[in-house]
Amino acid sequence: MTDDGDNDGRRSARPLVSLLVVISGGLGISLQQLSTGTPASTGRWAMLIIGSCIGGAASILATGLFERLLTWAGFGWAFLRRRTRLRTVVAGVTACALAVAAGLVIPVAYEALHRRLYGCPQPAAVRVMTSVEQLGAARRIADAYETATAERHHGCPAADLYVYGAGPTEARAAVASGWLNDALQRIGPRADVWLPDSTLDVAAAVAASARFGVAVPIAEQRSIGYSPVVLAAPASPSTGLPADAGWRQLWTETGRLGWDVVRPDPAVSSAGVLATAALYAGLGATPVTARGVEQRLEASLDRGRYPLGTSQDLLCHGGTGQVPVAVITTEQAAVRYNQGLGCPGGGGPPERPLLVQYPNDTISEDHPFVRLAWDGVAAATTAAATGFGAWLGGDDGRRELVRAGLRPPGLFAVGDPLTEQFGAHAGAVFDRRAPAASTVGDALRLYEGAHRPGRVLLALDASGSMLAGVDRTGTTRFQLASRGVTGALNLMSDRDEFGLRIFPADGRGAGTRELLPIGRAAGRAQAAADAMAAVRPAGNTPLLQTIVDGVRDVAAGPGDGVASLVVLTDGNDTSGQSPSEVDIQVRGKGVRVFVVAIGEASCGTLTLRDVTAHTGGGCYDAGLDTLDDVLVTLFGLLWGG
Repeated sequence: MTDDGDNDGRRSARPLVSLLVVISGGLGISLQQLSTGTPASTGRWAMLIIGSCIGGAASILATGLFERLLTWAGFGWAFLRRRTRLRTVVAGVTACALAVAAGLVIPVAYEALHRRLYGCPQPAAVRVMTSVEQLGAARRIADAYETATAERHHGCPAADLYVYGAGPTEARAAVASGWLNDALQRIGPRADVWLPDSTLDVAAAVAASARFGVAVPIAEQRSIGYSPVVLAAPASPSTGLPADAGWRQLWTETGRLGWDVVRPDPAVSSAGVLATAALYAGLGATPVTARGVEQRLEASLDRGRYPLGTSQDLLCHGGTGQVPVAVITTEQAAVRYNQGLGCPGGGGPPERPLLVQYPNDTISEDHPFVRLAWDGVAAATTAAATGFGAWLGGDDGRRELVRAGLRPPGLFAVGDPLTEQFGAHAGAVFDRRAPAASTVGDALRLYEGAHRPGRVLLALDASGSMLAGVDRTGTTRFQLASRGVTGALNLMSDRDEFGLRIFPADGRGAGTRELLPIGRAAGRAQAAADAMAAVRPAGNTPLLQTIVDGVRDVAAGPGDGVASLVVLTDGNDTSGQSPSEVDIQVRGKGVRVFVVAIGEASCGTLTLRDVTAHTGGGCYDAGLDTLDDVLVTLFGLLWGG
């Protein structure tokens, strides 16, 4: 028989117990939120109400439940019967414990059921722009971050990072203009996060933004990793380079050993710009000595038939093997190459890895993280971008930066690949500060006057297929190509040389016809435009014979410029020659062959990759909407403007 006073005590305590239940349910949800990093939602707080109801019901039944349980267990219930408040506490504690458990378990169970029925919610999209040289490493870091967010959210990633690469010039122009004009089509969507190679790129973009009347909305900027400019040299015990030497001594010693030295092209690589600044500063270069430095670098490029490109282009090419070659590059590029990463098609680690030499007067890339707060960006995207930056500064993010070959700021132990196993030294000491803008500016001014000009012959496809229309206004492929060529001619300097011919020579589909002989650039842009406007495409495509004839004619000319043949075509060869025959005829002539394929043509179907690679050139696939950009990039490499 139950005592009426006891019942009254329990009834009077139930409002207090219910309040405790609500608080406990909220505590359960808060604990679950803190443990997963998931923001509270309407559904979660709905779970609080459900949990409170469950706990409230439990509070009503708790006393009776404990009375029966303890009686069954043989405990002296008479002791508790005489203590109404103690029984109330027991009931309240039980109800609160159930409410906390409900707050913890029910939201998780609800979300698990929701995921099973409907899948993961759409993660916040974050667009990340980095350099072409960092693209592979940045994508691996982004994948690691997405995986980390998925582990915190029961297998559902909270962010979807779209990572794309852009050249340093294009990236700075896009940021400075706020993605005006055609930046979206040229390089990619407006970036929420920018990962350039150096803070100098950020400063240049901010300085250039005044021309566009744009305030670059930098919400967050800090360096996340460092990589010094180094000399990656062949590992040779009999001819080792001095361990503690500056650029001057290393430059002299490699010359004494008869080694070639190559460097990324400053036109397409931030590493090439910093390598030039480091080398010139170390040598104390003047306009006269800078020309001597460039002549040695250029001779090395030509002798090894190296492409004009990035660190990866040089490292993955490997040279001809005639003489040992040292590459001025970054520590990161060198160790990733030794790992077998970064080269097209993979292929694993090289048979002969390179040994990293750290000049004691070198400079470094400081790899900033830049979050851009453009107007109209969704709050979820901003939160995800901020979270990415915070993760990069934490232990997990810094470990991923080390795996990518970068050295994080602060006191952080580094391991593979920044170890002797991959040619590096974990304890290497170098200046982590970005070089002064004046140092880099002075080096680039010296470079502009010291590097060789271009000597370029352009062979333009004028076959019948070039009459195909590209838009509703009736513009033809030939007209589109002509406009692209005219725009690229604006990159020429007064020292550059240029010639123009078309193929076939006439409607019969054979030979070539010269429109402009190779000569100095002055006044030739308009002459080329007028000559192309008078052409009426017709006939077949003697592509391979055009390449053979063009290489012969360029090689016969005087001068020490970058001798190059550029062929723009939309079709396969009809001359009957084989690419292997052409490869034999053009290799070793000192002329770089570049092919730009549009329309139905592609570098794969043209089977010209060997012809272009063996001459230090390249093959470029261009869409009708990207042809202008491809031509500007290509001629920017070949000319000195």
